This record gives sequence, structure tokens and C-alpha cells, in this order.
Amino acid sequence: MLIAGTTVIYKVVGEMVVHCERCGGDRPFTRRSGRRWLRALGIPVYPLAATGEHLRCTICLTCYRVDLLVVPTAGQMQAALLGGTKAAVLEVLDAGDPASLAARRRAIGLVRAAGDPEYGKADLAADLAGPGHAPGGGAEAGDGSGLPEADRVPYLERAVGGLAFQLEPHAREWFLSDVVQVGLADGPLSAREREAIGAIASYLGMSQSRAEDVIVLAEEAAQAG
Repeated sequence: MLIAGTTVIYKVVGEMVVHCERCGGDRPFTRRSGRRWLRALGIPVYPLAATGEHLRCTICLTCYRVDLLVVPTAGQMQAALLGGTKAAVLEVLDAGDPASLAARRRAIGLVRAAGDPEYGKADLAADLAGPGHAPGGGAEAGDGSGLPEADRVPYLERAVGGLAFQLEPHAREWFLSDVVQVGLADGPLSAREREAIGAIASYLGMSQSRAEDVIVLAEEAAQAG
């Protein structure tokens, strides 16, 4: 019979949803903290050193290092795609002709494809009329009808930058090309539309030269169509 020894006792210090690589999807997880105890006659009697923390899937019981928390869940990825898409198309609409029906149809289509199939004309109108997106406000917003540029730029950067984190280089180019199509829907790109698209490209982590290549290809495709 083992009279003395050590054992590790874990306690749950948090609960969250994390992407489980073994299950292949988002699953409920517990974050557990362990401590080694001196054991006598099978009973923990004295706490020793901490053994650190880990994550455990409550479905398959697989344990992971806490580094797994930096991996976005499917839900977070979907939210980033929708948020980044909406922020980008609103920015380009503001920079061009927000009243253009063709541009609005293109914008609505992109938002629907990004994960909001119920998004419609009324939703877009409400978003354009919201803070920082009053029709015609554009870069000059700040007269009481919307947020000043100093507040709008960080919002766009967060939304698009958060999306860029999960996109491969080619996917970033496809995303920018789709956004360019919103600007082209009401005619040739204006200087302000190009400026807005350039800002979006920079938040995607693209060089300006590569962004120009994407814009040129989108313009050629629009002319051919």
C-alpha cells in the first residue's frame, strides 16, 4: 500500500467556447489550474507547487495549452467577416454616391454573402444614416450628423484589420476586389473612392502597389462586362 506520494488536483477557473482541433469545431471548454499536493494514505494533505493552466474540451476531454485561445472560433471568424465587409462597403458608399441604387444593390449583396442573408434596403439605409455614415458625410463627417474622421478611422481599421487576420493573401485580394465593385457600380472611381479603397487595402495588410493592381483588374473586368 502506498502510504505517501504526490498528486495533482485541478480546479476550473473559467469556461469558454474554443475551436477544438480533435472535434473539428467550436466546443465548450474549461480552463483548469493545477496544483501538486502531498498525499498521505491517499488523502491530499499539503499543497506544493502549481503545475500551470490548460484548456480541456468538455466533449472529447482533450487537453490543450492556453495558447489555443488565440485561435478564433468559427463564430468569431463569421462575425469578423460580416463586420469587416459591412464597414468596408459603407466606407466606399460614403466616398462615392450613397444614393446610387446600383451601388446599394452591390453592397447589400456583399453583406448577405458575408453572413447576413436577411440584410436589405432598410438595413443599409439605417447603417448609412447612422453615426459616421450620414449620406454625403464621407471624410468630412463631424458636423453633428456623424462621427468625426478621428473616430471613424479606428473603427474601420479595427473591423477590416480583424478580418485580415484570418484571410490568406489571395483572399484579401478577392475581398478588396469585391469592395472595388461597390465603388464602380455608380461609375468610374472618384478620387475619394480610391482613397477609401486604399485605406481598406492598408488595413488588409496589402501594399499600395498590389492594391492598385487589384483596382485595375476590377476596372478592366467592369468595362469588359
